Amino acid sequence: MQIIAASVKLIVMFKISLILLILFAFLLRIFFVFQGAVSFHYDMSRDAYVAKQIWLNHDLKLIGPPTSTPGLYHGVFYYYLIALFYGIGNSDPRIVAILLAFLNSLTILPLMLLTKDVFKSTKWSILAGLFFAISFEATQYAAWISNPAPAILTVSLYFYFLRLWQKGRSWGLYGAVISATLSTQFQFFLIYLILLIPIFKILFKIKTKLREVGFSLFFTLLGVSSFLIAAVKFKTLGSILSGFGNISTSGVIDFRPQFSELFLKYINRFSEIFTYNFSPMNVLIGGLLGFLVLFSLKRQNLILFYLFSNFPIFIFGGHSNIYANIGLVTPAILGLCFLTQSIWKKYKSLAIILVFFIILSNFYAIVKNNPNGQIILVIPNDMVLSQELNLIDQTYKFADYKPFSINTLTLPLWTNTTWAYLYSWYGKNKYGYVPSFYGHNQIGLLGVNDLPQVDKPLDKTYLIIEPHVGIPENYYTLEIDAEDSKTDLISQIKYNDLILQIRKPKLNEKK
Repeated sequence: MQIIAASVKLIVMFKISLILLILFAFLLRIFFVFQGAVSFHYDMSRDAYVAKQIWLNHDLKLIGPPTSTPGLYHGVFYYYLIALFYGIGNSDPRIVAILLAFLNSLTILPLMLLTKDVFKSTKWSILAGLFFAISFEATQYAAWISNPAPAILTVSLYFYFLRLWQKGRSWGLYGAVISATLSTQFQFFLIYLILLIPIFKILFKIKTKLREVGFSLFFTLLGVSSFLIAAVKFKTLGSILSGFGNISTSGVIDFRPQFSELFLKYINRFSEIFTYNFSPMNVLIGGLLGFLVLFSLKRQNLILFYLFSNFPIFIFGGHSNIYANIGLVTPAILGLCFLTQSIWKKYKSLAIILVFFIILSNFYAIVKNNPNGQIILVIPNDMVLSQELNLIDQTYKFADYKPFSINTLTLPLWTNTTWAYLYSWYGKNKYGYVPSFYGHNQIGLLGVNDLPQVDKPLDKTYLIIEPHVGIPENYYTLEIDAEDSKTDLISQIKYNDLILQIRKPKLNEKK
């Protein structure tokens, strides 16, 4: 009876801890969102328009957001997910960020179940859930309105289902396949997760029936069917194959790059996993912690397989991809728990100090950086809703809430999509009207109908200058000169590198 009572107590403790940690993680992730701590630039506004086309116009899509590799696209499922969120939030990106943050918080469920199974301990699973809840990197991904963000959850589910499959549960294989294809929908290069499944089977000597293989292939085809349908409908198979050929950075044979140089890049990216999740304010400690985890794991083949699962990306030049480590927070936490457990057995005080250091380091990084948006994931950093909405408020204020016009200097060049979305959603809802736009013609671009196009600036007029990271200096200068030929600068307000210039039309423009 005592054993049964103890087991029931542990089950209750696990469930209560799970709910409390998910709630805590969610509140921590949305704490700054209400203040506008959400990065929002062209990619986000483009996706917002597509989502609204799906939600409001029932304009169904087959192709997802473009990847950085010409010819390749992410899955379309992300568009339908945020279409629902934009519909619920009445086009407010902050509501979308909150709902994405909730999905991120749910990662605690597969992580704690996996940790509980591997460590045979409820207490260590609770610690794993706490590590994820306060992870700086995880909080950055949480409110990020971009297609890779939900993959944090699906990759964690993938690792959990692989573990179930390893233990002889065939449905774990199906779960892993579905999780892998969902991850591929969110971030195309995560297709490697599908390819790792047969390798996992071989390495861990898992017996599989032919029927299970057949069902797995069916679920795989179902999960990637949107890619296949789009390729047939739009006749893009050639561009897709070309895109695969462009994935590798070694398109031209060159034997001069040094192995040590490439290996060092991989080590640095590996260290980032432990830096961003456990020691975000000190890179050296984060990197050393990563090596200590590796040293402690030794024969923990399952965790090691998870931790190095993204190695195929680096074979094809993935060291340059910001999101190459996406989802590896789960095996990193497993490894950290194993290291902490090893220290606990000999030096309890040292283990406690380590846990408190990780908690404090992450909290400091969250409080310091999260009000500025998703700074480790986006460029430029200053395109954040809090500053953009403040800028928009100022344009109405300085115009005495009367008609005014704007021009914009943007990245991409001559693309007013971001400001068209913000004015049509925020400006119009708050002030009842939108400004005119007298910049480059927006025909064929998203948001073209949201701001009326005019040939000349109105009496009250502004130039909005986005941070020119990525804009060639000569184009930047030419655009400023072109604006100076139409209007005179009166004053400007800087929101860090985001600039609002208050201008007036030149006299010859009014004749």
